[in-house]
Amino acid sequence: MKNLPLILFILFFSLGSIADENDLPNIGDPLGKVLSLEDEKIIGFSSYRRLQKYNLINNDPLVNSYIKYLGNVLTRHTLDARRQYTFFVTKSNQINAFAVPGGYIGINSGLIQLTQNESQLAGVLAHETAHVNLRHSAEMLANTSRLSFPIIIGVIAGIFSGSPQASIAAMQSGLGLSTQLNINLIRSNEIEADEFAISLMKKSNFSVLEMANFFELMQSATPKLDTSLAYFMTHPLYENRIARIRSKSTYQHQPIINTSNDYNFIKVILDVNDTTDVQLNLSSIKGEDIYNLYKKALLYNKKSDYKNSIQIFKKLHDKNPYNIYIAISYAKALIQNKRIDDGLDILDKLKQIYPLNNSIPFYLAEALIENDRDLNRALDLMKSIETYQKLNPDYLRLVSKVYVKKNDIYNSKLFLSDYYLILDNIKLSVQVLDEGINSYNLNKIEKKNLADKKLLIICTYQKPLEPIFGEKTCY
Repeated sequence: MKNLPLILFILFFSLGSIADENDLPNIGDPLGKVLSLEDEKIIGFSSYRRLQKYNLINNDPLVNSYIKYLGNVLTRHTLDARRQYTFFVTKSNQINAFAVPGGYIGINSGLIQLTQNESQLAGVLAHETAHVNLRHSAEMLANTSRLSFPIIIGVIAGIFSGSPQASIAAMQSGLGLSTQLNINLIRSNEIEADEFAISLMKKSNFSVLEMANFFELMQSATPKLDTSLAYFMTHPLYENRIARIRSKSTYQHQPIINTSNDYNFIKVILDVNDTTDVQLNLSSIKGEDIYNLYKKALLYNKKSDYKNSIQIFKKLHDKNPYNIYIAISYAKALIQNKRIDDGLDILDKLKQIYPLNNSIPFYLAEALIENDRDLNRALDLMKSIETYQKLNPDYLRLVSKVYVKKNDIYNSKLFLSDYYLILDNIKLSVQVLDEGINSYNLNKIEKKNLADKKLLIICTYQKPLEPIFGEKTCY
């Protein structure tokens, strides 16, 4: 698995940071001047696009839907109308999570695998949500008397260089995280984030005790952490942090440990995704419970052994016909084995049972598009989930593809441009629009719309150097 740039975790308040009672000096309220909410959105979306560019985000709609659901359970109690939160899972075995300005919160697959229940995972999401809500990134920038602005610029340049080595170098030479001065810089923010997270956990009725238990798990898993984070996790003050959270866990009435079995299925999916030795993983499975059988079927499917995969999926589906995870995986295996009608039938029935689910339409539309079946219906299905999938490059690619199949050049260019934009390829995003603008098959209004979109992209993400006098591209 690829490693996420380590500096992203440190600069934007990774879970591995520590805390104590020493507050930072009172710096007044300069946050809006240092980093506006609009600036936060730009930074957050740019970071998200950079991760997508290097294929570091898990775009599986099942995984996305679950992590967004869990995040929404918590964020609805923030009463934060200023921003939208975007939760996603990253393809990294490293045990960590991070919050980026603008409400973008990433959870590493390795961290989810370490958790033992949903409350523990909720505790991580709550902690990272707190950093965003409390605007700790802006507060960090405001402390320029303790962390010079040139250093911050250097660190940010390291992040957006696209090179993990450059990111690490920026961290080591810029922030100097091993120094006590810069460790103290984030401690009060960590305490504040813990307190806010505990409040969210209680309002959502998740177990605060499990939040403390997970920090203990992280402490014992220090050898698996980034070496850059090991200091934070082994520092004696980290034990004080665990004790503080545990002390706040009393007087909870029947707190939730797991809201459903979704958590267990997502862990299986991520485990299989991360597997490099399929045969070894298969041989290590003990027991015949629903999760082990599901894992076996996914592993057989991963090694293209559709016969064994379909056999196990059928057995599971016969006993659990309304299970979304089993039904979708079974349908996908059938379609991959050229049993397209059987797979579509399962997805159709599943959609009738769960008409509001936004993952099922994606898989159903994908099967229709890839197999040239009922493209009008496929497009209608895709339109119905645009709000939920608009940051998913797989969604944008499929919508563009169905428009190509329908010979709708205008809309295919719009969605293909967005696809490249999400992948942080501004050049290709603009090039696709230029192709549409220069096409003889589009009318003047369509060409003007494409030109306006091109200008918006350039002026937002690749603003050119402008002359002091004369006509400017961007205003």
